[in-house]
Amino acid sequence: MKFYRLCKMLSILILFLFVTSTCAPATSIVIPTSVVTSTSMPPTVTSAPRTVTFMTPDGTALEGKLSGSGDTAVIFSVMGNCKKGWEDMADLVAKNGMTALTYQWRGCRRSGLVDEEEIQKFVDDLRGAINFMRAQDIMKIILAGASLGGSASAKLMVESQADGVIVIASPAAISQWSFEVESADVNSGVPKLFITAESDTTVPANETRHLYDLAAEPKEWQTYPGTAHGTDLFEGENGEELEQRILKFILGVLAKEK
Repeated sequence: MKFYRLCKMLSILILFLFVTSTCAPATSIVIPTSVVTSTSMPPTVTSAPRTVTFMTPDGTALEGKLSGSGDTAVIFSVMGNCKKGWEDMADLVAKNGMTALTYQWRGCRRSGLVDEEEIQKFVDDLRGAINFMRAQDIMKIILAGASLGGSASAKLMVESQADGVIVIASPAAISQWSFEVESADVNSGVPKLFITAESDTTVPANETRHLYDLAAEPKEWQTYPGTAHGTDLFEGENGEELEQRILKFILGVLAKEK
């Protein structure tokens, strides 16, 4: 009898547990969703600069580096000391969908020395670079140069039918070489940007200002504090701002109707 009662009580208990478990409110199960994060667009990937060779009008072969692609080209001309300084700017131009050409004057020796006689043919060297880029089905050409490179860019502004010109710390004349930029050379209606350091000790700011005064409108004048000359400005505290200033100018030329 006791065994029977015990079994009955166990049956009642099991039934009670079953009923309460089925009547209890269901527990909701939350399945975590993946977190969606916004990602910035990846930067434009460009291939490594390609080595190219081009000829000057007098038959001299020069070597250059071609970066990026696109039907707008920026030709970067170095200073008279042959110091490289445009590579980062060329890379920035390439990443913004344009072609960039950097090169050295024929007077630049691999040793780092400068051939004083050969370097005087710098204008013809830039002519060769321009002719080379014109042969690449380029629609727009922007000339950018520092010191000697800026003087050459200004000299060939009208002749080359450039679409824009950037001059950094450049004189209008080099008397010992019988070189001079005349007003007719810079009498062009294309955008122009002139840049210098306020206390440049190599080419005083007033000499670059004279070149600016010779040029026709539209033109812009930009100075930075300090004594850095030409592309040395990129190495100072204003280097990043200078890069963006030049890029903004170039993109403005790119957007301008022909």
